[in-house]
Amino acid sequence: MINYINGGLYGVQRSKRKRILIMELFYKVSDKELLKIRNEIFLDKGISALKKNGFEQSPFKTSWFGQYDRNISGYSYELCRLSQKSRLEIIEVFILKGEKRIQIILNTFELQPKLKSLTELQGLEGIKYGLPPNSLTKMELRWNDIKGMPLLDYNYMFGGHKIRSYHTKVGFTQRVKELGNRIEKDLTNINDFVKRWHKLHKPNVVDWEGNKI
Repeated sequence: MINYINGGLYGVQRSKRKRILIMELFYKVSDKELLKIRNEIFLDKGISALKKNGFEQSPFKTSWFGQYDRNISGYSYELCRLSQKSRLEIIEVFILKGEKRIQIILNTFELQPKLKSLTELQGLEGIKYGLPPNSLTKMELRWNDIKGMPLLDYNYMFGGHKIRSYHTKVGFTQRVKELGNRIEKDLTNINDFVKRWHKLHKPNVVDWEGNKI
């Protein structure tokens, strides 16, 4: 009887270990949790790196900065930097439910008349900066910021601003860490991407509310 009981217990334990192993091999994270984690990555790594480079929260009254937006099922941020007194650099960030990516989009404009500081744009409409023809010069970091075939680019295939594939909880934790490090590194070196933008596009000349001149 004892052997029978021990054998039964061994069978139960073995079955339990098998279930745990299967769960580990097919580890899944909900869309809600993925959204929360990616937003925390940008809050922790992204904003501070951009602020160190002179970016600040957008002055336009139509911009978003971290509020949950039901229209896009996610979070959005807009930051700006003024360079050379007339060049406005805008970074938009979208973190959407159902995706693994943090979308970081750069655009640049030549403003007329020139500005003394970003505070002069405070309270103005900024919608037209995101509409054609202005939207045609948007460049997403690690997505459409390269020349040539993207399939031949390592960062396009294996990097990018997304949580890469994983199969276990340990693997997922590692992927989250990798994404955080990549976001911090790229946004610390945002000026390199600004240079890339200028190789691909030419700034539209606009007034302070984004109307093309």
